[in-house]
Amino acid sequence: MISKEVTYAISIEGASKELDKIHVGPIQLQVEPGYVIAVVGTNGSGKSTLFRMLNNLIKPDEGSIRILDMQYPQDEVAIKQRMGYVPELEMWSALGFTRIRDLTDFVARAYPNWNQELAKRLFTRFELDGGQKLEHLSKGMKRKLAFVHAVAFEPDILLLDELTSGLDPFAWKAMMNEITAYMDGGQRTVLMATHILEEVKQIADMVAFIHKGKLLGLYEKDALVDEWKSFWLEGQEEKFKHMPGVAAVEKVAGTSTARILSRSAIETDAALRQAGAKVIQTKAVELDEVLRMLVLEQESKEGQGQS
Repeated sequence: MISKEVTYAISIEGASKELDKIHVGPIQLQVEPGYVIAVVGTNGSGKSTLFRMLNNLIKPDEGSIRILDMQYPQDEVAIKQRMGYVPELEMWSALGFTRIRDLTDFVARAYPNWNQELAKRLFTRFELDGGQKLEHLSKGMKRKLAFVHAVAFEPDILLLDELTSGLDPFAWKAMMNEITAYMDGGQRTVLMATHILEEVKQIADMVAFIHKGKLLGLYEKDALVDEWKSFWLEGQEEKFKHMPGVAAVEKVAGTSTARILSRSAIETDAALRQAGAKVIQTKAVELDEVLRMLVLEQESKEGQGQS
């Protein structure tokens, strides 16, 4: 259980890392206990690099990272006994274990708080058997096993990097339910990198958008859904471009209709009403399109800075 004195479950102050073709950071991010944060971005945007820094698998070139008010390297053991991690790729092959049982026994010994009953329940839930050979596990089975190992010691924080990759729909649903059950245990925190929008919609409280190593912002998911809207109107698109809240205007091909993307639906709706515009339809903007717009805004700022 997280102490009441802990202000942030995760606090990243200007952390950055140069790796081959990508520069990540500087990242500024504070995550309060009790939330599920979805880290969303395209492949190669820096999500896994960020997670590896949080788990001290790689060290930031600059900046600092605090986990539950503790820091690497002096508090590494204490941090990792309170933080579960499912990496993008399994990391146990070098350990030389043959069967699930042997690997699980090894993992359990590292955690004083290992809950054997919880591990047994999750093994049953995900149809895992201790006698199964690790080399015969499918990608989905490996993800299930990694999740059990990350959760069974009841950590305060879970880092989940593309957790559900390779899962069938039934296993995916079970995994979503287990993350929800984990969050029922108190002021726990989940940071999950994902490209599956349904996961974001179903369990995330906040969304962190990352693109080309830069954090574009941390947003309340419900606020994004409420604030970002599409309006379809009759008329020339040019006259709508400078209205309050408008992020983009597109002409619908083959029609006299324009589509407005607004980042502040209340402001845009009021301006449209005042202008006497006839709104044909209003819909929420999907999260992938919100990300696209934020990326375009970021690239526009970078272009202006270079000009």
